[in-house]
Amino acid sequence: MALILIYDVQGYIAGISAAVSNSLANGWPSTFLKNHPFVLSGNYYHISAYFVNPAIICTSGRSAAEYKQQGVGTDLYIQNGTDPITNAIKIPHEQSDISSTQWTEGKCFPSMGKHYWFNVRKDMSCDEFWPVFLLYNGGKLNAFGWAMQADLTSPRVEHPPKSTISAFMNPPPDCIYKTGTLSTLHIYLTNNPAIDTC
Repeated sequence: MALILIYDVQGYIAGISAAVSNSLANGWPSTFLKNHPFVLSGNYYHISAYFVNPAIICTSGRSAAEYKQQGVGTDLYIQNGTDPITNAIKIPHEQSDISSTQWTEGKCFPSMGKHYWFNVRKDMSCDEFWPVFLLYNGGKLNAFGWAMQADLTSPRVEHPPKSTISAFMNPPPDCIYKTGTLSTLHIYLTNNPAIDTC
């Protein structure tokens, strides 16, 4: 897996992307996930998240004053289609606003936060398992991550044992125990994740 930082036309950080081979041995990502959220570019499928509105990244970008005031960014958008502008999902800042969405509440994991998974169901097919999770602490979004159903070799990913899956999903899909290795990557939007206790 390759990790790619995304910058706007002014040179300021604007997002992050991960790339996985389009020829993984287990055939992942599934057809269901291709083009939403995984977009094929060359020999790799990319999954991308943005910290500012994707519409400004290649047009105006942010000014030095905006970057100084806002830091890395102001929002979180997950690209869920081939067009990053029209197919971006804006993630709620407040945990209280997520209940009106299809994000499913998971469990609190110390040093990570309260997990949310997209439309997770006990009897779902893992072909539909969306590889993005959100983390809230103190009622506010402060991290997100990717959970990929592939044994990815990278020093940046973790491989949680099957015995720990029930510690962050509620309920875990039955199929997740039958698939191969899970590779996860956490991206924190805070300076000190060690104090994240939900």
